[in-house]
Amino acid sequence: MSQVSAVLRRGPGRYFHWCPGCESMHPLPDSWSFNGDVHKPTFTPSFLQTGSGVGKNRTCHYILTDGVLNFCGDSTHALAGQSVPMPPVPPEHATEWGLQDAVGGERP
Repeated sequence: MSQVSAVLRRGPGRYFHWCPGCESMHPLPDSWSFNGDVHKPTFTPSFLQTGSGVGKNRTCHYILTDGVLNFCGDSTHALAGQSVPMPPVPPEHATEWGLQDAVGGERP
């Protein structure tokens, strides 16, 4: 697995990116439409992730167009209703889901 740009990492059957609203990596499956631009990606359909955390339910819902995360109003984090450029994947999160660094070596 590898970093394909500052904002995308490649894993088995999907891409991954950093979500600044959830402060975690999110997967984007290969089965979705992708414009092929690893620097300013567009993926469809919209991304919807729900789950529960300590004391609350979480929802992250957005449309990714030309490298901009357009967070829907039903997201439960502070970026709900906002549009923000995709941030770079933080180096300390490169190993989530077994991801590797840009030179291909596993990080400890």
